[in-house]
Amino acid sequence: MGSPWSKWSVFEYMRHRFMNTGNVPDRQELFIEFSGMESSEIDEGVNEFELAIKIGGGQLAQ
Repeated sequence: MGSPWSKWSVFEYMRHRFMNTGNVPDRQELFIEFSGMESSEIDEGVNEFELAIKIGGGQLAQ
């Protein structure tokens, strides 16, 4: 049986963390938080989050 998490779990975790603290969790934190998840799935969640917070000029919101 696979992990109960998906890329959307990673996306939501990152989104909530960013909204609550103004900080984006790093990959090490994500690998700890989602320890049973495949790294490719975590990467997909990170990519979704990065797409969601991109602003004009292709820069990430700070």
